[in-house]
Amino acid sequence: MGTIEVSPLPSTASLKDEIATANKKAADRIIEAEAILVDIMPAIKAIPRYKANLVTHAGPPIEWDKMVKPQKLAVMNAIRYEGLADTPEKADRLVRNGEVLVEPNHNYNNVSGMCGVTSASMPVFVIEDKIHSNRAFDWQQTDMTSFGQTYEEGMKEIQFVQNILSPVMAAAIKVGGGLNVKQLLSQGLQMGDELHGLFDATRGAFLNWILPYLVRTDFPKETLAQVGDYFTTYSGRWYCGNMMMGACKVMMDSARGIKYSTVVTAMARNGVEFGLKVSGLGDKWFLGPAGVIKGFMFPGFKVEESTLDIGDSAISESRGFGGTALSASPSQARLLGEDFQVALNHTRAMKEVSTAEDPLFRIPYMDFMGVPVGIDIRKVVQTGTVPKIDTGMAHKDGGHGIIGTGITEAPLIAFKSALVAFGEEYS
Repeated sequence: MGTIEVSPLPSTASLKDEIATANKKAADRIIEAEAILVDIMPAIKAIPRYKANLVTHAGPPIEWDKMVKPQKLAVMNAIRYEGLADTPEKADRLVRNGEVLVEPNHNYNNVSGMCGVTSASMPVFVIEDKIHSNRAFDWQQTDMTSFGQTYEEGMKEIQFVQNILSPVMAAAIKVGGGLNVKQLLSQGLQMGDELHGLFDATRGAFLNWILPYLVRTDFPKETLAQVGDYFTTYSGRWYCGNMMMGACKVMMDSARGIKYSTVVTAMARNGVEFGLKVSGLGDKWFLGPAGVIKGFMFPGFKVEESTLDIGDSAISESRGFGGTALSASPSQARLLGEDFQVALNHTRAMKEVSTAEDPLFRIPYMDFMGVPVGIDIRKVVQTGTVPKIDTGMAHKDGGHGIIGTGITEAPLIAFKSALVAFGEEYS
């Protein structure tokens, strides 16, 4: 991708004042936004405009032939799971002839991890921000829809989620009157989670909250036991990561569409390209190449077997969590190959390119400094400081679950492209 020349915006005091006012408004909205988990229900029932022949994916838009193999496999597996095709070849033809629509999750206020594939019958978290009258959705990470696991292996997990886990959790959440995910995440951060890769503390707080409501549901003992066993698995360890994504999405959506604002409202990746959106520039994606992931491979896998960075989960870093808040989690920093001092310095650097500090999400290892809120594309371009993103690794050929975990960087070119567009729009 070629170099983009960034012309300075007009240095009039009036434009600077407009931007400052707009960015403060964006940051204030993000900070005050609620994130209440109110239900778990099939995507076609929960998400406005969702269709039976629609499959959505992580990241910015991408052509079918350019999509990485695990994401394409995940889409075809979802088509098969919905009963629209009985072979991968038939699923592929349905996409090519337009009988099945394939679009980004963000088009529908939905997010999902890694390949992020969502389809009509899959139960999504419904997360509400009544202050700004917003809702966001999240289909939880599974091996088949997130990593391109084989259909025969992956469908078993989805059937469990659909038929056992989600009905039980939805019932318990309703008995509890809804879960304040924002408050839950703030507890996890102060207990050592950076809120992208690590959720052990958050999960503990969540299970403490939901246990009294689980036992008040009418499900059989054996069903509740299956749900309990699930939370000892790898997928169960990251269950709160799914809630994090939906919560961050609904909080970040509160800052969309503010005229003159240079605040980033979303970041996402599809394994080929990274994309970001800016408050004052509508729904346009600004793109750069997806990053190489550096980190820790699981036994039996090599770093060259991983795709490039992929997933909607960078909504975490958009909100100031994950790589930006890695200083809250020394153990996670070490796992991802980051020196803890480097993590501390990166949080400080992100503060300099952001608009505000969050008064709720505070980092104990930084004298309870609030996480940075409201990434400003102007400051990113001026300083060259880009967000670091915690991420998992999907096998480039699919057919596996997660193969590793690591960290990458957002491409500066995407921020430069956005700044050029901002100048054209407002200068």
